[in-house]
Amino acid sequence: MRKNKLLLLLYILSAITVAVICYVSFLYWQGSARNYEPPNHPSVSPQERAQSDLQNLSRAAEAYFIKNMEYPGKLELLIPEFIDQVGYDPLSGKTYQYSLNETDGTSRYRISVPDPKLYNAKDFYIEDGKLFQK
Repeated sequence: MRKNKLLLLLYILSAITVAVICYVSFLYWQGSARNYEPPNHPSVSPQERAQSDLQNLSRAAEAYFIKNMEYPGKLELLIPEFIDQVGYDPLSGKTYQYSLNETDGTSRYRISVPDPKLYNAKDFYIEDGKLFQK
């Protein structure tokens, strides 16, 4: 009698072990890469992306000025301390244009998209932290 109870307990434990292994295998299969769906990001228009890029570059140029008491001669000087990369205009695929004007001891910078006509604008730039799109 005692041997039968021990054998029954062994069968029950074996069945539970098999059930747990099957359940874990099922969960593992469900979590595979082919079943992964990345989260949906809200789509951003190329114009909004360009505006955001120009504002980020402008903030980086201002941070450079605070640290060095002068604006950078080119955008590449902002890498890697202030930005990771300069980035590209979403519509033209070209890098943003940067110019620095120094008159009467005052420096002014301008960062613009390479071809504003792609945005149906005559001008599309940020100058001294102010965004202009005409």
